[in-house]
Formats: sequence, structure tokens, C-alpha cells
Amino acid sequence: MKKLIIIFLILLFLGGGGFAGWWFFLKPPGTEEETVEAPPEIPSAFLEFPPTVIPLIKEGVVTHHVTVKITLEVAEGDDLINIERWQIRLQNDFIAELHSLYNYRYFTADGYTSDKITKRLQSAADKVMGKGVIRGVELIVEGIAKPSNS
Repeated sequence: MKKLIIIFLILLFLGGGGFAGWWFFLKPPGTEEETVEAPPEIPSAFLEFPPTVIPLIKEGVVTHHVTVKITLEVAEGDDLINIERWQIRLQNDFIAELHSLYNYRYFTADGYTSDKITKRLQSAADKVMGKGVIRGVELIVEGIAKPSNS
């Protein structure tokens, strides 16, 4: 009886090895494809912040006032609701980033809307909302004015 069980196990292992060899090496490709549907694309919604005035300071004196408008692109639904809840915090962080970036020498060379600035605003938004929630940041300069005291 022991010999019969041993012979059966050997045949079982040989049969399993033969089947595995056929499955991985001899089976024609593409006979069994799994179709995975892509998740549906969630439409974008845009959230505009009110125009904000950022002073440009050179050597302790305000030289210009730059009025900017920031627009965020997010997915509709829960992400948009969360962005609206955190709008004040986001606006404060954007103003802090723009104050740190808007020094006079930096902008005479690169302009007021560059890739560096939008990337910094995107990273500030990602810190608040989490990575991937905000699809895009658009910065629009609405006006540049000299202060009345200069």
C-alpha cells in the first residue's frame, strides 16, 4: 500500500510539472485575456480665489503692488467640497508663498507668472489637501501698480 501511494504522488508531481510547463511555455498567448475597465473620468471643477494684492518690497520700501488671481482645478464631488472647506487656509498659504517668492530681483528676471511659482503653489496646496487632490493651479496677474507714496 505504501508503494502505491508513493507511485501515485510521483505521478501527481510529474503531471503537475507537465501542466505547469505547458501553461507557462507552450500555451498560445492571448487565449485568456482579462479586460480591466478604466475608472470613469471625474469631470473637473474650478475654484477661483478672490483677487489678492501682493506688495513687492525692495530695500524695505514697497515698489509695486501686484494683483493676482489664483484658480484651482479639482475633481467634482468630495474633493471640491473639501477644497471649499479649506479655502481660507489655502489662500493664506498661497499668500505666504507669493510673499516669499515676490521679491523684486526675482521677478524682473522671470516675470510674475512662471513655472516655478505655479509649482510652489501646487506644493503648498498639496501640503494642505494631500497629493493628487488638486489637479492644477493657475496664477493670473490682473494688474501691477506703483504705490501712491512713491
